[in-house]
Amino acid sequence: MKVLFFFCYSFSLLITSEFLKAQKSSFIYELNYQPGSDSLKKEKIIFNLDIKGKESLFRSDKFRESDSLKVNRGWENGFDMEYNNKQLYVYKKNNNREIFKYVFVPLIHSVYAIPINDELHWKIIEEKKKIGNYNCQKAEVEYGGRKWNAWFTNEIPLQQGPYVFYGLPGLIVKISDEKFDYDFELIQIKDFKWKELYTNKFQKQITWEDFQKLQKNYYTEPLSMIKNSDITSYDESGNIMKTNFKEMKENIQKRIREKNNPIELNHKVEYK
Repeated sequence: MKVLFFFCYSFSLLITSEFLKAQKSSFIYELNYQPGSDSLKKEKIIFNLDIKGKESLFRSDKFRESDSLKVNRGWENGFDMEYNNKQLYVYKKNNNREIFKYVFVPLIHSVYAIPINDELHWKIIEEKKKIGNYNCQKAEVEYGGRKWNAWFTNEIPLQQGPYVFYGLPGLIVKISDEKFDYDFELIQIKDFKWKELYTNKFQKQITWEDFQKLQKNYYTEPLSMIKNSDITSYDESGNIMKTNFKEMKENIQKRIREKNNPIELNHKVEYK
C-alpha cells in the first residue's frame, strides 16, 4: 500500500506540474480555410494561442509580432487593405467568462471589440482517435451558423481551444466545420516566455450590427481615408505615375466579394 500511495502521489505531482506548465504555454495552430465559396484552393495561416494564468490570446503570427513591436518600439505593423481571416483575434479572461473578438478597421488603425456571449453546448461523442501524439475524443457544437466537429485530449487538462472555442474537458487539438471551410489543428506547443500577453487595446465595444455597418461602409468607400492624400505610385520601370483611385477601389471591392466566407456565417454581409 505504501508503494501504491507513493506511485499515486508521484503521478499526481506529474499531472499538476504538466498542468501548471500548460497554463504558461503557446499552442500553435494551423488554419486551413476556404476564403470564398468559389475559391479554387484553400489558404493557410499560423495562429498562436498564448495562455498566461487566467488569460489567453488567440492571434496570427502577424498580429503577435505586431503586438510585441508596439511594446518595444511604440508602434505596430501596418493593417491590411480589407477585413480578412488574419484578423481572427480573440481574448479570453477569467476562465473564459469574458471573451472578446477584436475588429481591426483597415487603413485607419481603429480597434474595436465584440463581446462573444454565445454559449457553446457541446455534445461529447464516444468516438476516439489519436491525432499526433495525443489520444483524443470527439465532440460536436454549433457556432456562428456552422456545425463543428472537435477532437480534444484530456492529456492536457485545459478547457481551451483555438478562436472562440472552449469548455471541453481537455485542450482542443483539432476542430473543423462540417464543410471544412475552416479547419484548425494543433501543430506545436512552446513555452510562453513573455512577461505579458501584450494584448492590443481596443477603443470601444461594438455589436455584430455595428461590425456589419463598418464592413458595408468600407466596401462602399474603401479609400475614403486616403483618396485626398498625396500618394505616389510607380510603374514597373520606376517612373512616377498618376494614382488611379477608381481602379484601386474596384480591385479592393472585387477581393472583398471573392473572399466573403466569414467564420461567423450568421453575421455574413452580402455585398452587391
